[in-house]
Amino acid sequence: MIGGVLGEDSEVEIQSGLNTRVLKDVSRSFYLSLRFLPEGFRAPTSVGYLLARASDTIADAGELAVEERRELLEQFKDFVNLGVSFEMPEVEGLPEGERVLMARLDGCVAALGELPEWQQQSVRKVVGIITEGQKWDLDRFDGEGVVGLASDEELRKYTYQVAGCVGEFWTEIGFGVEGDFARAGREEMMAWGQAYGRSLQLINILRDVPADLEKGRCYLPGAQTREELWQERGRWITEAREGLDQADLYAEALNGKRMRFGSVLPAMIGRETLDRLAGASWDEWVARVKVSRKEVYGMMGRAVRFAM
Repeated sequence: MIGGVLGEDSEVEIQSGLNTRVLKDVSRSFYLSLRFLPEGFRAPTSVGYLLARASDTIADAGELAVEERRELLEQFKDFVNLGVSFEMPEVEGLPEGERVLMARLDGCVAALGELPEWQQQSVRKVVGIITEGQKWDLDRFDGEGVVGLASDEELRKYTYQVAGCVGEFWTEIGFGVEGDFARAGREEMMAWGQAYGRSLQLINILRDVPADLEKGRCYLPGAQTREELWQERGRWITEAREGLDQADLYAEALNGKRMRFGSVLPAMIGRETLDRLAGASWDEWVARVKVSRKEVYGMMGRAVRFAM
């Protein structure tokens, strides 16, 4: 279990030698939320998140051939599910947090094995769905020139596989560890949680459209020209906002100030990012829209007021 008070500079050890520094380095917003979650919620969500980030690192290792990455994802899934050995090849240019994470995967799986059995099943299920989505992504965009998605359904399925399922996982863990997790029913919370996760992934996609184009992929269905991309950007910003409306319902339905705080903060960051995307020029879009660390800390004050 993750123990102690998770301060900003904390090196509190969790199972099998993992520590909060790894979490902080691989995701600032998740780390900020995690620090305020109830103790029983931290271990399964932390382990699940780190394993999902590891599979994401494998999928994004552009120095490796697509087929090699696909095979590594298969091996990684067996590593998580069956405990077979896994070794990540040396990849140049990994951020420090991801490099440390990949070096400590044995600790992640050891931590997984120390969770209650039902939590282990939940973690393995969500990591499996995410890994399948990443393999689909590699196969779908394996081609010459710019490869684009053909339909809205493809994009919605992908955002579910790599993020919407995380909202369901979060909810499943919540109802399992907290007797009074939410005032809304399980089915309703699962639907809101899925929409929440899908929206956060859609925001990431929208923010990265210009960079993805340089890599030969376009997630906005049917968009080929600059004008079409501009039009599609507006349509998917609207859909992402609708998902964040459901995220607000999710957070409002939660019992407990810590849970409400931890759940609403990513949505606040997401809304600010969407506002900036909606007002960005083409050049600003290419330069990549970002929310600063200082602004995130300001949002924490708003999240506290929401939680109260």
